[in-house]
Amino acid sequence: MPNHLEHLFAGYPPILSAKDLAEVLGLNSKTVYEYLQSGELPAYHVGSKWVIVRDEVIEHISRTSNVTERKPTGLAAAAI
Repeated sequence: MPNHLEHLFAGYPPILSAKDLAEVLGLNSKTVYEYLQSGELPAYHVGSKWVIVRDEVIEHISRTSNVTERKPTGLAAAAI
């Protein structure tokens, strides 16, 4: 998993609630449910519940990023 996304999701359980996902992504719950229902975010709909696998969300975000390569900044860039 990319380090920046690991940091973003640090402290969250392996199976996320819609509330967890909304919190980490800075979205409201209604938007998260719309993304889940449309398939914009990966999840499994089981009965009336959504099963949201943290690592699948991280992988999905990583795959759909518009950033192909992250350049080091600040002290990390100075060390190169």
